[in-house]
Amino acid sequence: MKKLFISGIVVMMIFSGCDQAGQPHGMKGTGKIAESAVVSAASVTNKEVTAVIKEHKSGSWSPELSDAEKKTLFSIVDDTLNWCVSGSRGKFPFEKYTITEKMKVKTATFVTLKMHGMLRGCIGSLQPVDSMYESVHDNAINAALRDPRFRPVTSRELPDLEVHISLLSPIMPIASLDEFKVGEHGIIIEKGMYRAVYLPEVAVEQGWTKEQTLASLSEKAGMAPDAWKSGAKFKIFSSVGLSK
Repeated sequence: MKKLFISGIVVMMIFSGCDQAGQPHGMKGTGKIAESAVVSAASVTNKEVTAVIKEHKSGSWSPELSDAEKKTLFSIVDDTLNWCVSGSRGKFPFEKYTITEKMKVKTATFVTLKMHGMLRGCIGSLQPVDSMYESVHDNAINAALRDPRFRPVTSRELPDLEVHISLLSPIMPIASLDEFKVGEHGIIIEKGMYRAVYLPEVAVEQGWTKEQTLASLSEKAGMAPDAWKSGAKFKIFSSVGLSK
């Protein structure tokens, strides 16, 4: 079963949340994830054509994408947003893009949508179930229409949306929290039925220490802030963030 995250934890497709400032956080539990004027597709696509794609690596891992490949990912996401908020008529035309071998590699991704600096939707996956290009397509739809914290994105909002794509490295279990480096690693906590995740940039943006990060992560999973100190298992990962 595919698991999705609303920028920070589990549900059964799986939600993983970003907070209202746009920082990812966790949500406990399992379960399915869960009018406007028409805007031409060019309104979003033209922004992408002229934009410079910025890349931020949290660690040493990278999928080593070229500038053209990064632009193609954004073209897919921008076109997906236009397509899905307009009713998803017909099959999405992947054939119009140049899909490289690197973009076909199964990759876990997140898509975050912001408007005027505020979170508008954020959903992703922690497991590399789909190819990179299919994963960003699916998560763009989920972030726009299926983030349960927000009403669906409308066509009227598209010109003001800021799109961020996160590409995740393989996840690795750790034997000691000494291996967790704040700012370099995303962190997953698992304890019994509880599970939550933070992307690598969260602790840095919030100015948290390692202990504060783990306390907040425990709370986001629905546990006491000191629950991380005993009986919990941890996994880490790095990410590459792309933005325009």
